[in-house]
Amino acid sequence: MSGSARGVIRDIVHLNLNVTDIRRSLEFYEKLGFSVLHIFGDGPQGSGENVEDGMSFGGGRCKGAVITLGDHPRCWTKIELIEWVDPPPEPRARSATRTLGVSRIALRCKNLRPLVSRLEEEGIEFETRIQETDVVGAKGFALFRDPDGVLLELIEL
Repeated sequence: MSGSARGVIRDIVHLNLNVTDIRRSLEFYEKLGFSVLHIFGDGPQGSGENVEDGMSFGGGRCKGAVITLGDHPRCWTKIELIEWVDPPPEPRARSATRTLGVSRIALRCKNLRPLVSRLEEEGIEFETRIQETDVVGAKGFALFRDPDGVLLELIEL
């Protein structure tokens, strides 16, 4: 069977993050440079979106947004933020880097030092100071968490 007949995975369309407060998460990710591509479900309060009450999805009602780094609909870096309305999400312990599943999301950046300084000024707390490295073209990285404890990494390549 040829490669085209079997199908080929081409890239990741988006990552899904369940969040406790869609508005808070949107404000956080906007500080990192993400912008809203699409809002669905209840929509974040104050968004000005005229949407129905909750979207039925996988046996529950949710509201959310697709956020992107870039303004083109086919931009490769997208995250889908979902706040579950009914039933509410089950809390989970803050994950360590050695737990199964996704342990962190790495975001490529330029000018790591000034970016970390700006984010610290905006109230984002870093778990590590900038770590210098010379692995696979990376110059340095720093780790921090989003409002729901997802570990994020800024990495300068």
